[in-house]
Amino acid sequence: MNKNLILSGFGLLVLLYIIIGSLAYRASQELEAVVTDQFNRQQLILTGKIADDIRRHCQFLETALTTLSRHAGETFPEQPSREYLNSTFEILKDWHVLSLGIAPEDPDESLAAYPTDFFSWEKMGVDFPHAEFELWRDSGPEEQIFFSRTFRPDQGPFAGTWVMIMARPLPQGIEGYPEPAASDRVPPAAFFVVDAMKVSRDYAHGVISGQTGYPWVINERGYFLYHIEDDFDGQNSFTVRHERNPDISYARINMLVSQRLLRGEEGTDWYISGWHREVYTEMKKLFAFSPVFFTGPENEQDMHLWSVGLAAPTDEVWGLIQPIIIRQWFVAGLFLVGATLALFTLYYISLRWNYALSRKVEEKTEHLTKSQELLLQEKQKVEQSMQELVETQQKLVQSERFAAIGEAASHLAHEIKNPLMLMAGFAGQVKRSLHENSQDREKLDIIVQEAQRLENMLIEVRDFTRPHKLHKESCQINDLISQTVNIFENEMKAGQVQYRLDLSRDLPLVSLDRDRIKQVFLNLIKNSLEAMPEGGTLTIGSQRINRRVRIWVEDNGPGIPEEKMKNIFSPYFTTKKKGTGLGLAVSYRIIQDHDGDIFVDSEAGRGTRFTFYLPLAEDIQLRES
Repeated sequence: MNKNLILSGFGLLVLLYIIIGSLAYRASQELEAVVTDQFNRQQLILTGKIADDIRRHCQFLETALTTLSRHAGETFPEQPSREYLNSTFEILKDWHVLSLGIAPEDPDESLAAYPTDFFSWEKMGVDFPHAEFELWRDSGPEEQIFFSRTFRPDQGPFAGTWVMIMARPLPQGIEGYPEPAASDRVPPAAFFVVDAMKVSRDYAHGVISGQTGYPWVINERGYFLYHIEDDFDGQNSFTVRHERNPDISYARINMLVSQRLLRGEEGTDWYISGWHREVYTEMKKLFAFSPVFFTGPENEQDMHLWSVGLAAPTDEVWGLIQPIIIRQWFVAGLFLVGATLALFTLYYISLRWNYALSRKVEEKTEHLTKSQELLLQEKQKVEQSMQELVETQQKLVQSERFAAIGEAASHLAHEIKNPLMLMAGFAGQVKRSLHENSQDREKLDIIVQEAQRLENMLIEVRDFTRPHKLHKESCQINDLISQTVNIFENEMKAGQVQYRLDLSRDLPLVSLDRDRIKQVFLNLIKNSLEAMPEGGTLTIGSQRINRRVRIWVEDNGPGIPEEKMKNIFSPYFTTKKKGTGLGLAVSYRIIQDHDGDIFVDSEAGRGTRFTFYLPLAEDIQLRES
């Protein structure tokens, strides 16, 4: 038995050596993979920082160009003064603006440019990209600044330098602004000629990844705008490497540039290179890259971007982890020696103990996991139930409030209406019996008018308290919106209120009572106009959201105080001096009767938006069937 135990122990020791060695090797491989990934991630952070710095540089130039455009628009048709262009150029030349000015509509006219020697594109040695600019104008860009693709003039003061033109048309609507330019002309525009190579160098030069890793920047055609090797600057990245070391295949880096970098992707990868700084040999490099967008990345067919790359040899990663791996193997060796000495004495006991302990741990862990899952499920059920309870309670309180107020209001309306009509009738009779020049006729007119106003209020109370049977029909909600807006068109013109309809053209039919929903629109639009006595902007929109139609009415009036928002749909609550407080309550009830929802959002000083949702006609027909 002792012999068998020794043989078993020896076999286990050999197996332990194999296991420890395999684990140590695997751990070193995993450590290298983790460190490599972390190294590449740090490189990606650096490329993203360089790309962000370049974009912020361009954003500053966008602001400066906008300022120049607005100034030129204010002085148009006169050109900005030389002093103004000189002072602006003195500021922006440190931002690598080579030239600036105003390009006229007629290409034969002289440029109002600085330095003053550049009075034409030809004198500058620059061929303005008319076709590219026209495509940008025709696309109706959301961006107000035009960025040309980088190009390298063959002559003039900028010959051999990769430059980029930024342009912004002068603001339209100014006095003297010409008619839209002909298709072969550039409209009056402020422009910068920017040194793309110096901009790239400012933010890429001096950045080091690891010990020797360096960045580079390419344009949308793959030409280097910056490289640590001076003879690479301005050269084609697809060919210049092969010219440096033709014995190496650069297929992988060329594939990455064409299929990933020039398509605006961001990420990490690797490639084979033939040198690094002063070392000339075949080596593997870790590689990170980030884009610098000048047009949106959604326009893949006409994408305008630069790309920042950063590369470092993999040997630098091995140099970082080599001491750790050596210590790891040393610890593994010590562990094996200790295990050999203790194995024959602790083998059986430790095996049994480890087995029992592992089983207990697994059982406890499994039990804890199940308990946690059950607790999470119960918590979610409780939260859902509480939410449903709160919503139900709110609707119940609102319904009870409407019912109680409606019963009282109906009774009061009935009791008041008859005496009120008698008062108005008697006042009218007395008025007719008086002489036309009698001073009492004006007082009787006030009595009649106030009686009429109270009678109208009682009608609103009656309409609110009386149950209505809906006469639903399938309707195009946009038509109903347009009809209602036409009612207020004269009133809006008189009150200097501009309105904008943001209506979705592909809305399906909605099942509704036209008169009742029209009453909602009348109430909401009337409230918005009353909130803008000095004029403003009224916006009405519609769109489909899942299985419902969303409609909103928005104004830019003074807004509703936050403390009054919770009672905004309550009967008889109003923020107006002469309001009845029933308009929004009636609207709320109508939307509820249509199985819809209505909400209000308001910000003091910014305006108010009422939004309500109505179900689609097809959904209602499906439920009824």
